[in-house]
Amino acid sequence: MTRPLTRLVISFIGNTDLRYLQPQEENLSPIRRVLNGLSTLQPYIPPARTRLLLLDDDRPGQSDRADFCAALGSQLPGLGLEGLRVERWPVVLPEGPTDLNALYENVWAAIPTSGPEQADEIVFHLTSGTPAMQLTLMLAAHCLRLDQVRLIETSHQQGVCEVRPPYVLAARERRLDVRSKSRLPEPARRTLLSDTVLDDPPVQAVYAALYKAATTRKLPQRLVVRGPVGSGKWHACQQFARWRRGEVAQWFEPASPPELPDKATLLIHRLDTWPPSALQGLAVLAATRPDCAIAATFRTDLTPAAPLEVLARDGLRGAAHLDLPALGARSDVVALGAALARQLGILDGKVKERLQYELLTDLYPNNLHDLKSLLATAAARSPGAHPERAAYIQARQLRDTQALLAEACQILTGMDFGPNRRRLDDVLEVIRAVIVQRARADGRSQGEIGELLGISQQTVSAILKSRLDLRGWRTVLLEGLDESD
Repeated sequence: MTRPLTRLVISFIGNTDLRYLQPQEENLSPIRRVLNGLSTLQPYIPPARTRLLLLDDDRPGQSDRADFCAALGSQLPGLGLEGLRVERWPVVLPEGPTDLNALYENVWAAIPTSGPEQADEIVFHLTSGTPAMQLTLMLAAHCLRLDQVRLIETSHQQGVCEVRPPYVLAARERRLDVRSKSRLPEPARRTLLSDTVLDDPPVQAVYAALYKAATTRKLPQRLVVRGPVGSGKWHACQQFARWRRGEVAQWFEPASPPELPDKATLLIHRLDTWPPSALQGLAVLAATRPDCAIAATFRTDLTPAAPLEVLARDGLRGAAHLDLPALGARSDVVALGAALARQLGILDGKVKERLQYELLTDLYPNNLHDLKSLLATAAARSPGAHPERAAYIQARQLRDTQALLAEACQILTGMDFGPNRRRLDDVLEVIRAVIVQRARADGRSQGEIGELLGISQQTVSAILKSRLDLRGWRTVLLEGLDESD
């Protein structure tokens, strides 16, 4: 029996809503217009399975928006919306109504992404609130699955109008449509390696091509899986070998090739590091052993020892080239985080609930290796069995401090000073600040940091409050954690 669909409508409470909750001639609260037009949205979902979540940004001591929520709830039976739930979500904005960071965190925290409160469809109402609030709702919508998210505007002229922005969201939707035909067959899914995540359509298309190559008996089978570091290239090659069945050999260095049984699968690691002279031996092997399949990984974020055209001419001739996207370009980062947590023996049940915001912002991990390291560090720093958001932020900050410290030390040891370069005092200031930030990320109090480093607590506090000028540095240090984190 199919479960009935549910809908969640999310809206800020604007000043126009406060003025026109009670109809005055043609004026009407935009939120009232949303409720009046819900019956026109398809599929139809009855009021009893609809929730209206109102984001209240009243400052302390004010109650205008709380009163609005109460009054609106009392009007629902008269509007034919009996059973619809109206809920108020307080929004705290330390820097006022244009505080985008706080706005996004509050909105994201209000959206239920798991459990019984998770809705089948989420409707974001863009009319009420400031432009910053409207932008925040659009960004939140972009981070959710497009097939369950809708954007609507309301007006006197058009009533309820669905919005389909012709830029980021539309581009992402077209990408999903283009890749929808490259789906992995069900027999292939049943034989996937443990913790393989294919919720991103371009990645699924790559695996569909791997499966087709593995199960097609036309010989020879030659593949090059390309992508930046930590994009899952080696895992994809191992999956190709599993689908092809038979014995597997691995080749890590451009020296003598391993022994190859009949119809074996040869996996080559980091073919981009092979010089042109080493490719000749590979070409001979590929030509003399057509019964064996060959799949190689090739990093695209470094300059290869031999260009791709040389590889195609002198190495794996006629090989199919498949490209895996970087982690930041994938739409299934949260699912990947849960899978990596399982590999590490970390409980993954609350990864989506606690870390989804962190994994989907522009401060996402650099690659799969980085994500795995961050999860392990966060789990080690969390007091409970599940990794917590504060511990994940600490792990990310610790990673950045280590990278910046390494960069500063490289300048010192290389004597990279002089005109139009960094001064010694600038580098020493960064090193001191990074060490204090590192000690803070380790969980030490300001007093403990001062005792550790032999400086006063006041000096520690001044360092934590100061803002470094990191223009020109490759690594950007995240701001220090507040005491409340």
